Amino acid sequence: MEFKYEKCAPKATPEAKQKLFEKALSDGMGQIKDRGYYKKYIDRGKTIYQAAFAFLGRDDIEMRVEVL
Repeated sequence: MEFKYEKCAPKATPEAKQKLFEKALSDGMGQIKDRGYYKKYIDRGKTIYQAAFAFLGRDDIEMRVEVL
């Protein structure tokens, strides 16, 4: 799992928020892959889930999950 926080203007448009979410989620998934967090679990015979969470302040949260 990777957690990312992006500052967001209080009155940001939904489009602006979506761009921030996309950047944060892409950065989070990239970090999971680049750092190989999943590698120690590959040969254990179980499904591996990679999850990135993006926070824009306290109330706006999105998550992306990929399965290996």
